[in-house]
Amino acid sequence: MTIHQTTIRSAVTPAEQRFLDLYVSVSGKLPGARSAAVRAWRDAALDAFIMLGVPHRRVEEWKYTDLRALMPEVHPLGSLDSRSTDVSVEAAIGTSLAHLDAYRAVFVGGCFRPDLSNIHDAHGVTFEPLQQALEDDGASAKKITTLIRQRDVIAALSASFATDGTILAIAPKARLEKPIHLIFISTDEKPALYALQHAISIGEGAEVSLIETHGAHQSQAISHTRLAIGAGASVKHVRLAASEASKHLSSTAVTLAESAHYEPLQMAVNGTLVRAEAAIRFDGPNARCHYTGAMLLRAHSHADFTLVVDHDAPGCESRELVKAVLDGRSRGVFQGKVIVERGAQKTDGKQMANALLLSDDAEFDSKPELEIFADDVVCGHGSTAGQLDDDMLFYLRARGIPEAEARSLLIAAFVGEALDRIENEALRAALDEKVAAWLAGNPTMVAPAL
Repeated sequence: MTIHQTTIRSAVTPAEQRFLDLYVSVSGKLPGARSAAVRAWRDAALDAFIMLGVPHRRVEEWKYTDLRALMPEVHPLGSLDSRSTDVSVEAAIGTSLAHLDAYRAVFVGGCFRPDLSNIHDAHGVTFEPLQQALEDDGASAKKITTLIRQRDVIAALSASFATDGTILAIAPKARLEKPIHLIFISTDEKPALYALQHAISIGEGAEVSLIETHGAHQSQAISHTRLAIGAGASVKHVRLAASEASKHLSSTAVTLAESAHYEPLQMAVNGTLVRAEAAIRFDGPNARCHYTGAMLLRAHSHADFTLVVDHDAPGCESRELVKAVLDGRSRGVFQGKVIVERGAQKTDGKQMANALLLSDDAEFDSKPELEIFADDVVCGHGSTAGQLDDDMLFYLRARGIPEAEARSLLIAAFVGEALDRIENEALRAALDEKVAAWLAGNPTMVAPAL
């Protein structure tokens, strides 16, 4: 700790100093504090964060999401033990999501709650809470305490303050009949900072559906996930952040081995601040990734989906589609970068971002990028932003549909294109309910029958 106070303090800004002061006050209480290896991991993560600093608009990757302005304060770290806290999962994330037929692991206030979870019932699945692994300083902890991904501020902060998380392994060739549902909710007693780290590995030839639901809260949540997908494995991954007042920062680093398939869906419904980063790397040939994103924002909500897809193997396919609906003074951001490395011939990569602006004060910033170092590829990108189609609106109204309902139907259909790949009917219905509830919250629209 002395090194932070003497050699770095002169370089830090007040924004970094707030995190540094918090770390000094809580580092001795964090899981694994008695382990020299864990302490070294956290110290290295904090050093990485201080070197990078709190991002601002002059940092290219954060030019549309000025974290210094959007998160001017740092809340106290949440409790390290929420086992005695009485919470309702249904109240936190909604009835439909709470009652999905799934193997679930529930985290309350940044800590795993075994009494609310049934993840250990899943065959072919090995699960261990990060807090336990860090305290035991066992081999499983080494799956988490690795080097921080370069220039990943969120990963560095998450490692510095992580109180818990998921260490999850799916056995080779496992076929899970139910999805795995990771649920993150707050105690809401008072605003707090929650930090989690996750390490998930999918064995060769396995098939699994992952769902992450981040419930409504007024706190700051920071999480980082490392997801390794084995050869021939198939993963469907839905991540939902739905809250009016939350500030949620997440980053995900994904690697795909030969012939692996990955289908992620990132969805944000309102939220003071949502920043969802994903770094997806093709390590083996003939792999496939189809990424979709959906934003439903109003008032002063801010959502930023930042994606980097790195093709480092031949014959791989990537697709990115983002649908954003923005109302009020909300702001949506999509930064999508596709890199095709030398030798990654026969790459097929396409991305598209579509925004629907319901207000003159809403803003959508789209920054598609291609970096291509191979010559036998098919790559393209595009972006559109506009208002509802007047001709389609007139068509519906001419058939007796009231204007408010017609607008809602068009918006639901627009967002529905991002949700169409969801095969789990119960999950699709739950997300449709989120769309309908968002539409019903606007007095100029009504919730359609989805």
